[in-house]
Amino acid sequence: MKLLVLGATGRTGQHIVEQGLAKGHQITALVRDPGKVTPRDGLTLVTGTPTDAAAVERAADGTDAILVALNNPRRSDAPWAKPITTEKILTEAAQNIIALGGKRVVFLSAAGVGDSFDTAPWFMRFMIRKTNLRFAYADHNSAEQAFRASDADWTLVRAMGLSNSNKEMSLIVGTPTTPRPGMMVRRSAVAGFMLSAAETGSHIHETPVLSEK
Repeated sequence: MKLLVLGATGRTGQHIVEQGLAKGHQITALVRDPGKVTPRDGLTLVTGTPTDAAAVERAADGTDAILVALNNPRRSDAPWAKPITTEKILTEAAQNIIALGGKRVVFLSAAGVGDSFDTAPWFMRFMIRKTNLRFAYADHNSAEQAFRASDADWTLVRAMGLSNSNKEMSLIVGTPTTPRPGMMVRRSAVAGFMLSAAETGSHIHETPVLSEK
């Protein structure tokens, strides 16, 4: 397949690119600075940002699906760290994708977004309401709402806490309550799920919750 990856240089996006290339896909990555990305066979770099509609349109030309693994920039890797900007980057990227018309898109969201908030663990709800996480979650919520109102073939992947672990575990794909999700999920496992959803056309107009045990 020909796939566009937004957020290709991030910690989850790098896994999407590596796994996608290993499976023989042609990957286009929209990146701010192509000089920071190692050139590889099958990888095309387009200079730009996901909040630039023209850049997204240029990068998406001829692609079969768009995989989005963007995050809201923070001053450290801690989820509750102060945001560098409160600009709704995810929502702007979603709107730019929607403007392309009817695209297949697999979008990395988060557990606790939308109707999964009420069933999230109490401490997660507290963090979302009372810490800097509220800015990222406001962006996730409005991005999801934009997709739901669109004609895109979207899948909104609600991942539990993202882990950099390499320890093999069993992936759980379900709802916020069934089966009961674990607390964490490997970034590499999320990347693999997103690629599979793009390849098979599964989970269209669904919000699968991903975790591992």
